[in-house]
Amino acid sequence: MKKYYDEKSMDYDADNELLYFKVYDTITWKYTEPCVPKDSDALVLDAAGGTGKWSIPIAKCGPRVVLTDLSDGMLDVAREKIKKSGLEKRVDARKGDVRGLDSEDETFDMVFMDHALCFIQEQGQVVSELVRVLKRNCPLVISGQNRYVLSLSLLKDDVDLSLKILLNEVQFAMRGLLKVYPLSPEEFRLLLEKSGVRVDKIIGKGVTMPMALPQERFWTKDYSKDFFDRVLKIELNLCEKPDALALAGHFQAIGYKRGDV
Repeated sequence: MKKYYDEKSMDYDADNELLYFKVYDTITWKYTEPCVPKDSDALVLDAAGGTGKWSIPIAKCGPRVVLTDLSDGMLDVAREKIKKSGLEKRVDARKGDVRGLDSEDETFDMVFMDHALCFIQEQGQVVSELVRVLKRNCPLVISGQNRYVLSLSLLKDDVDLSLKILLNEVQFAMRGLLKVYPLSPEEFRLLLEKSGVRVDKIIGKGVTMPMALPQERFWTKDYSKDFFDRVLKIELNLCEKPDALALAGHFQAIGYKRGDV
């Protein structure tokens, strides 16, 4: 994983302009921003934060941010972006492994982790670490990938692989390189609850993609604002509906560390 992201780091942010990520990121921020502490003395962990995509807008809301990532390449890009944003005193980008954080217990007023858990096999270990460093009754915002949608998206090309993914017998390799560890919606919820998280809500991201739209329609930078607005309207109408969660490519949980943990 480190090698993949070191090599990807220089053009990683270019994917942000794809329709898929424009929709995904809009939903991510809509449900993240209300959880961000506005106190300038508050401290937020952006776990596996990569190029600082989320550390920067979080810091602009007020708190200090610790961005931790395993990839030197991603951290180099993050530090340059942080410097250009004038946030050197608000965001500390440091190398670290989310499977074993070097922070003390109950250090952070919020923990955020997006689009990273799905690439880590030791998911229970990671969530336990994130909860450990989070203060009691403070928010954890974290995303996971949906095994159901991943399986069905592969059906047209490889029925056997689709079934094996669904049954959790093999791991899908993104771009043939990076293993993906998806979860069902219920597995995602239980993973969080087992680690001491009181789950407030789980929302769906990517209900329209990749099941409803062909890849050439969502994995592109060539789209109109009107088309984006209409797709986003569908997403926002479905993302909080519990019975639509299984249709989403990814989930995002908003939860709080229990006071008894």
